[in-house]
Amino acid sequence: MTKKERVALGSLVASLSLTVAKLIVGLLIGSLAMVTDALHSGTDSIATLMTFLAVRFADRPADDDHPYGHGKFEDVAALGEATLLLVLAGGVAWEAWRRLAENAVPPVITALAFAVMGIEIVINLWRAYVLHKTAVETGSRALAADAMHFASDVASGLMVIAGFLATLLGITWADPVTAAGVALFIGGLGLRMIRRTFHELTDRVPPGQIRGLTRLIETLPGVVAVERVRLRSVGQQAFVDVAVDVPRTFSVEQVSAVREAVCQAVTGDLDHAEVATVCRPVVVDDETLHERVALAATRVRLPVHHVTVQHLGDRLAISLDFEVPGDMPLGRAHEEASRLEVAIRHEVGDNVEVETHIEPLHPDLVPGAALPPDKVGEIAAVLTEAANTNGVSDVHNVRVRELQGGLFVAFHCRFDTGLDLTEVHRRADAVERAARAHFPAIRRIVSHPEPLRAVRA
Repeated sequence: MTKKERVALGSLVASLSLTVAKLIVGLLIGSLAMVTDALHSGTDSIATLMTFLAVRFADRPADDDHPYGHGKFEDVAALGEATLLLVLAGGVAWEAWRRLAENAVPPVITALAFAVMGIEIVINLWRAYVLHKTAVETGSRALAADAMHFASDVASGLMVIAGFLATLLGITWADPVTAAGVALFIGGLGLRMIRRTFHELTDRVPPGQIRGLTRLIETLPGVVAVERVRLRSVGQQAFVDVAVDVPRTFSVEQVSAVREAVCQAVTGDLDHAEVATVCRPVVVDDETLHERVALAATRVRLPVHHVTVQHLGDRLAISLDFEVPGDMPLGRAHEEASRLEVAIRHEVGDNVEVETHIEPLHPDLVPGAALPPDKVGEIAAVLTEAANTNGVSDVHNVRVRELQGGLFVAFHCRFDTGLDLTEVHRRADAVERAARAHFPAIRRIVSHPEPLRAVRA
């Protein structure tokens, strides 16, 4: 049994005990006010039973029939409690009016009546405190409604005692008037509960909460705009539905990072929130042509590189290399090139010249064997000589492997830190061409440029 269930069950036992005690004494002394208060406690007993059943259902996990969980059962219970209060208030008000009209005999007030009401007030104060505390801890609206009931019992109990005192002072109409006052108090409480429960059942959001969440999400990196923020609460659990615009150039990892940032922002602002985020790719103003070409290639799932964009008056010329498996027939490879060209024109515009160069894609795992040190030394010497000729420094970490059909060469070299990348690439490429000229067996060569190390004094 959960904490909510234990508190609700204890409240039910207390309600039944007080209801019986007040009803017996009220009937014995003939006090409509006390009988009204007893009936009020009786409705509380029924309401508490509803609360006990509701929290048992509400704590069940989500299932196929209730994908958002069973928290709304507590709202239904609260609505039932409020309805009982309104029915009771109407019945008591009618009876009070009848007694006033008929000048009914006032009740005989005894010490027992004061004792029962005093004990009830103390018990209800304790129950209201425990229920309110548990409702705050667990987010239970049914327990909160129960706490409000017992707080109202304290108020109505004080009104009944005031009526007893007025009757002892000889005011004959005090008891029905007190009963009517209790009925009005109960009716107002019921209307207030119905209003609050209606808001919960119709998923009303506190004013400003959506605007606050929207402003919070708009400030997150990668979010272009917030399209939608929707919120609904089921018991203590909040469900937040967010739709944001992100740059279409974002990778899957970047989009996932945006989703995670949205989730953390919302859960940081709302406790017990479950967030669902939809990211819609949109065009942003700062997209480059290279990014747009890369997007077009991604759509047809072809890796591209060496993208060059030229301006030819009022139109563009785009050239690039793309890779397909080395064992693909030329006819199929040409079809892939045509698909890529169509995708680029669709992205950039029809008035564009597209030239594609087909390259064989090497397999991921290529068997290789290390060459003897003397052979590696020969290639390293050629690389060093070519580097000195082309303004490249410190050729090091030279590695040479024998592959099927040729050699693989990799080396590191250094450049001045202020040199732009275009010039770095031109010089490194000259070194690579010189190596290929000396060793035609080189199938692939990779250079890794590094900045020159500072000379220590």
